[in-house]
Amino acid sequence: MNKLSIKIKLILLFIVIKILPLMIITYISYQGIKNLDAYMNSSTTYLYNQSKEIIQNTANESIDNSINNLNKKSQKSLERLTLEIANRVSEFLKQRDSDLLLLSKLDISDKTLNDFYNSKKKEVVSHHKYNYDENNQKWVVKNINKTNKNLPKILEDNKTAFNYNPESLVNTKIIPLYKEITFFDLKGMEINKISSINKKKLDISIKSNTYINSETYFEEINHLKKGEIYVSDVIGEYVGSNILGIFTKEKAKAANIPFIAQNSAYAGLENPNGKRFEAIVRFITPVFKNDIKIGFLSMALDHRHIMEYTDNLNPIGIYSKSQIIDASKGNYAFMWDYLGRNISHPRDYFIVGFDKKTGQRVPGWISEDINKEFLESKEKSLSKFLKTYPPFKNQSLKQKANMSQVIQKGQIPLDCRYLNFAPQCTGWMELTKNGGHGSFIIFWGGVKKLVTAAVIKYDTSKYKNSKRGFGFVSIGANVEEFHSAANRTKENIDEILKIQNNIVKDIVDDNKSEINIYINDMIKQLTFVSFIMIIIVIIVALLMSRYISSKIEKLIMGTKKFSNNEFGYRINVESEDEIGDLEKSFNDMASKINKLVNHQNKLNIHLEESVKEKTKELIKINEGLEEKISKVVRKNRQKDAQLIQNNKMASIGEMISMIIHQWKQPLNAISMINSSQELRALIGDNTKEELKKDNIAIKKQIELMSSTMEDFRNFFKNNVKNEYMVSKMIQKSINLIQNIYNYQGIFIKYKEQEGFDKALTLGYENELIQVIINILNNARDAVIMNNSDIKVIEINCKVQKDELIISILDFAGGIDEEIKNKIFDAYFTTKDKNDGTGLGLYMTKTILEKVNGTITVNNKNTLIDNISYKGVNFIIKLKKETNG
Repeated sequence: MNKLSIKIKLILLFIVIKILPLMIITYISYQGIKNLDAYMNSSTTYLYNQSKEIIQNTANESIDNSINNLNKKSQKSLERLTLEIANRVSEFLKQRDSDLLLLSKLDISDKTLNDFYNSKKKEVVSHHKYNYDENNQKWVVKNINKTNKNLPKILEDNKTAFNYNPESLVNTKIIPLYKEITFFDLKGMEINKISSINKKKLDISIKSNTYINSETYFEEINHLKKGEIYVSDVIGEYVGSNILGIFTKEKAKAANIPFIAQNSAYAGLENPNGKRFEAIVRFITPVFKNDIKIGFLSMALDHRHIMEYTDNLNPIGIYSKSQIIDASKGNYAFMWDYLGRNISHPRDYFIVGFDKKTGQRVPGWISEDINKEFLESKEKSLSKFLKTYPPFKNQSLKQKANMSQVIQKGQIPLDCRYLNFAPQCTGWMELTKNGGHGSFIIFWGGVKKLVTAAVIKYDTSKYKNSKRGFGFVSIGANVEEFHSAANRTKENIDEILKIQNNIVKDIVDDNKSEINIYINDMIKQLTFVSFIMIIIVIIVALLMSRYISSKIEKLIMGTKKFSNNEFGYRINVESEDEIGDLEKSFNDMASKINKLVNHQNKLNIHLEESVKEKTKELIKINEGLEEKISKVVRKNRQKDAQLIQNNKMASIGEMISMIIHQWKQPLNAISMINSSQELRALIGDNTKEELKKDNIAIKKQIELMSSTMEDFRNFFKNNVKNEYMVSKMIQKSINLIQNIYNYQGIFIKYKEQEGFDKALTLGYENELIQVIINILNNARDAVIMNNSDIKVIEINCKVQKDELIISILDFAGGIDEEIKNKIFDAYFTTKDKNDGTGLGLYMTKTILEKVNGTITVNNKNTLIDNISYKGVNFIIKLKKETNG
């Protein structure tokens, strides 16, 4: 390489610095275009997928929000409906109390009872006859014409969201309220009686003569006083079923029972022809004649009227009552007594009842775990076993129902206390235990259900001892029914999104094709342009190398001449470019070197003499410089002292306003005393004692004014350096300004730790006052300017080792971190030109540095009433002197 000529080297250099970078740039561009192509394809695909996902998620989120809002609204509506039904049942029961007490006051005879019986009737739903459809395996009503020819006329202006609901076509019939009304004597013998149960007059003190051999009320009513009422539980014969759900031929065959609907319990649309649960609630009150108890009046309320409040209730339909309930859809209402036993249900086989033969309650449906414990106990009677079994034990959806009770006996009444596979029982009991109402959602029977509970308030007889009163009403509703409209909207949106996504996909594919064509064209153009540029660069490199090498040869010739001490040689300049400038520079250099050589020769002759003269001059300059530095230092010290005084004088206007404010109160007091004297003079009541008392008061006010003036006079007099108590100076500073601060609505809160009140420092008392006032004024201005919520300035003082620490804190929003380090600079201010000089904090720092004190500033967050307030915190540190 060393043997190559300049020309060859220049050509190689041009190739290295021009062609190689160009080829690298071309390669990078090519790779960049390829990467761009890959990126455009991937990003387009990504954006397509992302936009698709965002749109889908937005739609889903909107639908979910709609569903949640519908759920909440429906939940409140069902809670209110449940409470209304419970209140209606409560009022209905109270009316029966009134009926009983009213009848007990009349002259009781068969006619009286008969008239009363016939006057008390009420409407109940009576649905149509149903036949079994073998093809569809369901029960259908026969020959019902549901067409409604009387459709409303709709005006054009009323078409928007016009919704017409035809008249509800629920069939009803009227039946007596009571199944039986009797008057019996004190021994239990019925005297007067009207009954649809048993028309014979019986001795009801014998249990077998009571309704389904199950009543024991005669033993419980002897203690009743005048006006008191006995109310029984719901008493009825249990009606069972070996089939759950729709009563079909297939299920009857599988259960090995005849397909006779009447042999199984009524279950709404699942078995509309089944046997209904019939029961009574007995009301009894004593009858008195001339204040002597002569017997008892008994009314057996037909429980069908209580069941009517829930049996045909449709919680989500257009109409509150349905002709018949389809319990398989999960939308129905039911009732429980005060202990949690079912007393009303669309499926009558779930209602708790009695065995007519034994007069005992049929035990409730239990879970597998309870049945296992029952079998292991060797107890023959499930009823006796349950009396000792803990109620509501570990109720959970994980528990399984004991299906043997359905298959073997068809006995499945619902008693919440032992229905451990139905945790909603615990939920209902918790909602109602203190007389309240509410709801929750549970997955039950394959359906997500909202269930409610509301107490039937009733305080007659034994029910007054229960917070649940007579019991509680509960409604179950299929949650999916609430937001079916929202789900249909979701399906429509999904279909629209599917169409739009296909359109967007076609557009994206077209864009990809266009991008690929464009990028391929770019690569071809880049390749061609790069080839042309390489050829041009090579040609330019040859020309430039020839030109530069010729010029360099001339410079080499010049340097050789110089090496031979031919200082008069000059290069002939032929161009105005950089090479020409280089040649001119060479010629100038040659001329200067020639002059310097000549001058150097002269200097060598006079060198010693020149050195001595320059040395003398430097000594004189050095002496003058020291004197000037001394003068500047003295001048700066005088300037700092003057600035301190100027800063103090700059506060005179504000101090005068403080004096005026301080004097206002004593002057007002003196004026009031004077007015009082004038008034007493007018009425001739100016005694010596009063005048003496007034003079003493005026003297006190004048002393207060004098003390104020003395404080201000001391502030402006010259300082003397000595030891002083810092706490006294801080207190003086506060005394000077606190009244005007209070007037402005700003309060100073001063606090000092133990030992600070006696702590001394060495310095200038009044200058410390000036420091404190400067910082307090800054804090006050910040509070006013920022309209701070906390208009308090805190001063906290403590002794820490050999230092006195003074902290001054406001809550006005803090200071910008960018200017925090500038606030102690002279003439730096964030206020308007007319509001600040920029000297206050500068002089504060200068004053403290004179006595080896320091001042720092930072932002501090303080928590007040759980709210964080930001403010500026100034920290002053003074050297502590030993108390001596």
